[in-house]
Amino acid sequence: MIGEGVEIGIREAADADLPAVAAILNQEIAASPYVYAEEAVTIDERRRWLEEHRKAELPVFVATAANGDAVLGWASLSPYRTSSGYRFTGEVSVYVARDAQRSGIGRRLLDVLIDAAAARGLHALVASVDADNAPSIALFERFGFNEVARLSEVGRKFDGWRTHLLLLRIQPEGSD
Repeated sequence: MIGEGVEIGIREAADADLPAVAAILNQEIAASPYVYAEEAVTIDERRRWLEEHRKAELPVFVATAANGDAVLGWASLSPYRTSSGYRFTGEVSVYVARDAQRSGIGRRLLDVLIDAAAARGLHALVASVDADNAPSIALFERFGFNEVARLSEVGRKFDGWRTHLLLLRIQPEGSD
């Protein structure tokens, strides 16, 4: 657990951050029922993912300890759908390393992501969350996201059916 008073920095992700970004995601894939992927991601896959975000001018942020060495979490703003009619909607993702959870890092990352979405003129933001992931739901609700869809038993993880939620935030007037 990250101690109180530890200074956290948020910055754009660099190629050198990809092993840590992949490790945080892979820990969730291996241990959490909330991430429906079952195969670990590779550094090469994350490299392509980061390059796609850069080409689309969509940010990927990392949270680090003040010294900038350890990546404690990451967040990304991605296209919601590829059809042009969705160009004003983005999907947000926030992941925090297990030993750094519940220390305010998720809030900091989501705050920066929402600001980045507003700067890009996005009107709506979507978050995809497992229905049992109460900490993530609470985080998104704190930032004005509301449940708009509940897709029962659409995911499968650890031999159990999972229910998927879509949470939506409409950016306040003047943000777009």
